[in-house]
Amino acid sequence: MQQKRIRLFANNVQFTDDGFNRYEPLVRQPSTHQGKSALLCAVTLFGLFIFGVATERDWLAGIMGIATPIIPFVVLYWLGRGIPEDKVEVYAEQGGLLLTFECGRFPELSTDIRVSFTEINSLTLESKVVHEGRLGTHRWRQYRIRTSCSGETPHLLINTFRPMHLVLKDLQQLAALPGFGHIDKHLVAPQEELDALIIE
Repeated sequence: MQQKRIRLFANNVQFTDDGFNRYEPLVRQPSTHQGKSALLCAVTLFGLFIFGVATERDWLAGIMGIATPIIPFVVLYWLGRGIPEDKVEVYAEQGGLLLTFECGRFPELSTDIRVSFTEINSLTLESKVVHEGRLGTHRWRQYRIRTSCSGETPHLLINTFRPMHLVLKDLQQLAALPGFGHIDKHLVAPQEELDALIIE
C-alpha cells in the first residue's frame, strides 16, 4: 500500500536562521558568471559610447547609445537559453517532510532532503500581503518551520501562492499524519482574512 503524500505546492524553499532573516538555498550551485558577462558587455558598450561622444563620431555614439541598454539582456538570454528552470517541491508524508530539488543547469546537484517530524519544533503559517501600487495586492502564504537541527540556518521557510482556504485544508491533512501531533502550530493572518474564512 502506497503511503499518503501531501503536496504543499511550494513556490520556493530556503533554509534560514533563528530570526528568519538570513536565507540559504537548498543546494549551493557553482557560479556561471552570466551576470559578470552581461556587466562586462554593458561596460564595454558604454565605453564605446563615451568614446564616440568624445571623438565626435556621432554614428558610433548613436549605435552604442541604443545597444548599451539592449545587448546585455540579449547576452543573458543567449547564455541561459535551453536551460530548464530549477524546480522545488515539498511533500509531507509519514514520518516527515520531503524536499525535492531539481537543478536545471546542473542536474547532478538535484537532490531529496528529508526532515523528520521529530526534528520539527513548531510550524507558523503566515498569510503575507504586499501592496504594490498600481500592480495591486500580492498575497502569498509562508510556512516558517523551526527545527531542532544545528547550524547557522537550521530552519525552513516555504512560500506558496496557494489560497488560504486550500492551505488550511493541507494543514488539516498534515495534522492527521502520525508524528505531526507534537508540533506547535500557529496561524498569523490579517483579521479580515480570518473573518472571511469563518464566513465561508
